[in-house]
Amino acid sequence: MKGLFDLMSAAIAQFPDFKAISLDQRSEIIAALALTRGANGVISAQGVISAQGLVSAQGLISENSFANLYLFRGAHDYRICRWQGLLLITARGYGGEVYGFPPWGDGPVEEGARLLCNHLEELGGEPLLSAVPQAMVEQHFAQGWEATSARDQFDYVYLVSEIAEPAGKKNHKRRNRINKFLKEYGQRYEYAALEPRHVAECALLADQWCEVRCSLERPSTYRETEAAVEGLERMEELELSGGVVLIDGEVAAYCLGEELDNTTFVVHFEKARPGIDGLAQLLSRDYCAETINDFKFVNREQDLGDT
Repeated sequence: MKGLFDLMSAAIAQFPDFKAISLDQRSEIIAALALTRGANGVISAQGVISAQGLVSAQGLISENSFANLYLFRGAHDYRICRWQGLLLITARGYGGEVYGFPPWGDGPVEEGARLLCNHLEELGGEPLLSAVPQAMVEQHFAQGWEATSARDQFDYVYLVSEIAEPAGKKNHKRRNRINKFLKEYGQRYEYAALEPRHVAECALLADQWCEVRCSLERPSTYRETEAAVEGLERMEELELSGGVVLIDGEVAAYCLGEELDNTTFVVHFEKARPGIDGLAQLLSRDYCAETINDFKFVNREQDLGDT
């Protein structure tokens, strides 16, 4: 019997013919992710696995989505191929170091992972896989692999209800910032779902944010801004959605993300006009309260700032 990937268009080549990520691969990659999640459960973690690696947490890993692969395809030189019902993916860090993702799909995962690790060594890299779910490690990599954590890459996952209604002592700082914003802008701001009419202003805000925050010491900030702008331009194609905060009718902050599964929404990008205290926290509150309130969890990735 032919597998799922044999029945789909061959937008992704067979191993070892790794190709760059492209839009025509979207349906096949999403299908492979769905199979991987179904087989390994819903967990979140950011870590590394090598013949050597992993880590864990709650929710789904933010990197494991088509939009992430596509928007950061240039920054990380993501390349992909098919092998026995699995998708094998290579990548490069901002310093040029090569690594891989865990195999996605329905097939011999550990065998595919070893094949991929051998390929990484042929490219001059270490046999290292990143963003591996803990359940996958327990199911496929219990023997002969060393799991390690990369804490600076952990995703931050919150209850949507907690961000929408920040109560309790632990949210005191967040509430104070929101109240400070409301004291000055309470009559001048409005929240709205991000629509095509907002895209140009949001893209301009991302560029203005980069003028203040991007630096040669952190070259990743330039690549992240490029991805943020393209995400806005390709919202509909990538099925992304977001929210905006308008002050005096102009976009002052926006966020953009996607559904990871029916319980978790991931915010890939968030930009706020520098110098307005509480603006980012207000955006997060209203976005969770009004736009993604049907989800239980919100994944805010690794470095979106204090919510």
